[in-house]
Amino acid sequence: MFRSPAFAALLAAGLVLPAAPALAINSPPHLVAQCESALDMMSHRIVRKETVRAIGPKTRVHVMPFCMGIGPLDFGNASGLGKTIGANPVLAKALARSGFRADDVTNITISGNSVTLYVHRE
Repeated sequence: MFRSPAFAALLAAGLVLPAAPALAINSPPHLVAQCESALDMMSHRIVRKETVRAIGPKTRVHVMPFCMGIGPLDFGNASGLGKTIGANPVLAKALARSGFRADDVTNITISGNSVTLYVHRE
């Protein structure tokens, strides 16, 4: 039935972790609080739609996973920017390359010619 005896042993022992959505539902409150605290510290700068629209092809874009599988989390400073981020070809391409979508972005940091998109999935 199982191709990997090691996987079969882990499954039998109950050590295989559930998928991320199941983890999110059961996230310990202290982990959610830590992630929200970090998100609050990153979210002190307002990013305007015009600024996101102006991000061009010479901009270095970094996609950074943030507190994956833990939630639910409040929105960061990218709240309300999903459509604008998705409509920017530079940002959309960077997200797609990393396996994410504009909906996954919780926070955006712009520093000179560099943009960091913090992404989160429960």
